[in-house]
Amino acid sequence: MASGVGTTRAIAVISLAALAVAWGAIPLFVRIDTPPTHLVAMRVTLGAVVLILYSAATSKLSIPRINVGRLVVLGLVLAAHWLSFFLALNLTTVAVSLAIIYIGPVLAAVFAGPVLHERTGWHAFAGLALAVVGMLLVVRPGSGATAAGVVAAGVSGALLAVIMLLGKPLAANLGGLTVATWELVVASVVLAPFTVQAVRFSADAWPQFVILGALFTGVAGVVYWSAMRQLPVAVVSVIMYLEPASAVVWAAIFLSEQPDAIAWLGVGLVVAAGTIASRGTGEEEVVGAPATL
Repeated sequence: MASGVGTTRAIAVISLAALAVAWGAIPLFVRIDTPPTHLVAMRVTLGAVVLILYSAATSKLSIPRINVGRLVVLGLVLAAHWLSFFLALNLTTVAVSLAIIYIGPVLAAVFAGPVLHERTGWHAFAGLALAVVGMLLVVRPGSGATAAGVVAAGVSGALLAVIMLLGKPLAANLGGLTVATWELVVASVVLAPFTVQAVRFSADAWPQFVILGALFTGVAGVVYWSAMRQLPVAVVSVIMYLEPASAVVWAAIFLSEQPDAIAWLGVGLVVAAGTIASRGTGEEEVVGAPATL
């Protein structure tokens, strides 16, 4: 029995690590001539369709009767987060965008105390300090950072922290898959006008739409929440910091964005900060990083 549990958890770790590395490739699909609004709208719409079909097929589809207001707010914040995330990727380098955005999970760990009344240890504050140092190294003058890109990434990172602080209690009450499904449904309704525009004017971008929506959001959501059932949240949070690290590598290979040694050090510090912050609380108290799910 113990070996079976160990094998199941090992598969979950490998699946989640592969997912984080795959999510790191998202910037490659954003750097096309399709408006970010079209990409985000199709992502949430196709992702919602996949999760609804999966939930229905597994007899887990249900309309929440509680916390509807919070789910609506969560869907609105998710839409704004992804819009600012994709905008940042178009305005500045991948390294700058991800280094700033991934301060969000560290901020969530810090504010989990006053907002969620959870125990916040020194690890969270040490992680935040380290993340800020890493971010400053990445966005220093001459690094390719732009003012507009830094602002967009900062907004996206702050919204990511809000998503995590709002989503954790909802996931505890409703289940992670239910929250993931209905936040996408809300976001898709909000962005429906852009979805119509995408279908009409961005037909040549359907391969990117399918990859970002059906694969990287819908199917990936099933993998993510399946892993969440098998692994401590702290472990999930640490593994997901593979995303910003791999994103810089993907960008260096395919987008010819070659960060210098100082920028690489800054990205490494942000990743290390997330690891440190997530070690400061117990398994049931850590705010797991949903990344770009």
